[in-house]
Amino acid sequence: MDSLEQKRRRFLEDILKNFFNDEDTKTFKENFLTSKKSYKISNLNAINKKQINLDINDLFKILAQLDLLITFAQSKLSLNKYLEFLLLIGKFTIIVGEVSASIYIHEKILNETKNKPELISFCAAAALTLAEIYSRQASWKTSFTYIKQANALFKKAKDSKGSANCENLLGTIYGDFGELKKSKEHFEKSLAFLENDLDSALKGTLEINLGILNNILGEFEAALSYYRRALVLFEGMHNLKRIVEIRHNMGMLYTKMNQLNMAIKEFDRCISAALQTGYLPSIGLAYLSKAYIYTRQNDFLVAEAFADKSLEICNKTNDKLSIADIYKIKGIIYKNLKKHQTAEDYFLTSLRINKELKNELNYSETAIEYGKLLKKIGRVEEADSYFKSALKYFKKIKAPYEIKEIEDLL
Repeated sequence: MDSLEQKRRRFLEDILKNFFNDEDTKTFKENFLTSKKSYKISNLNAINKKQINLDINDLFKILAQLDLLITFAQSKLSLNKYLEFLLLIGKFTIIVGEVSASIYIHEKILNETKNKPELISFCAAAALTLAEIYSRQASWKTSFTYIKQANALFKKAKDSKGSANCENLLGTIYGDFGELKKSKEHFEKSLAFLENDLDSALKGTLEINLGILNNILGEFEAALSYYRRALVLFEGMHNLKRIVEIRHNMGMLYTKMNQLNMAIKEFDRCISAALQTGYLPSIGLAYLSKAYIYTRQNDFLVAEAFADKSLEICNKTNDKLSIADIYKIKGIIYKNLKKHQTAEDYFLTSLRINKELKNELNYSETAIEYGKLLKKIGRVEEADSYFKSALKYFKKIKAPYEIKEIEDLL
């Protein structure tokens, strides 16, 4: 099987092939591509060893010389082709986790297309991608600003699919906030925009999101049904990025159902598909999820190896929501290793980040775990205050699984 480096290299070469002649492509490859390196790790099974051994720092010199590449493309291509090229290179930088480079490229597209009605589709697409990037960084104000900009442009262009994508992103963000009612409203608005549209991919994405909502609400069979329908659809389209997402969500669902071996199988399928695409953010999430499962199976050394690798990836992609979650898992690990002060430091850091990001759902999940530590070390009153805080939130969103767990702890 090809390495992550080879996948990335081929992805970039495909872009170059579509925009430049053989001579120009050869110039790019000679000047900008570099070779890979490797390192070793022991004491793991074959699958886990391969996953943890992944080298995420093996990137192209192209990223360090982005300005030269853009200048070269600008001199060779028509304006429309140049903007298409920038959008694809922007996608490439997201895949390999170069977030700042992607922001730079999409802001450049906005500057090139501002106040040019004939280029409105490029401007809207760039604004929407920036909104997505900033949402993953939990820069909510900036993300909402770009969504508003993108939505106005899509409406002006009478692009219902673009408007549906904006509503879908809003639904995802409110889901991250734990505001499930608002989340559902935006997903329904997104579906309404697609009423006369045959875009199966976006409808499939909405099915994934409805699966996530049903999972949070404890409607496991409904969630599984949404995921399976979406999986059939995207497998038929050979859409690996969405397959990665569905496999991850199915793993999360099986984790909540306490079917941990099934969950690990889904996360391994997720990682396998993600490695085929070279999509770094999804790999980081899957590693995070496997770390949590290994804490449930009391395999804390393997859990920590996956948590540390996930932290390396999420720091690179600047995924603050996931970083807060990793600190929660590190807290669980050290609580079970009886390193209580270290565990408390991790839990408090996770709580602080989630509070800063206004993520009530993740804050409440961490509050439960921190409460368990406090109860274990005899600080029962403090523990109960965290349990009650979490209970208030989970009652608000009507999440039966968490409500029962907290009531049992109280």
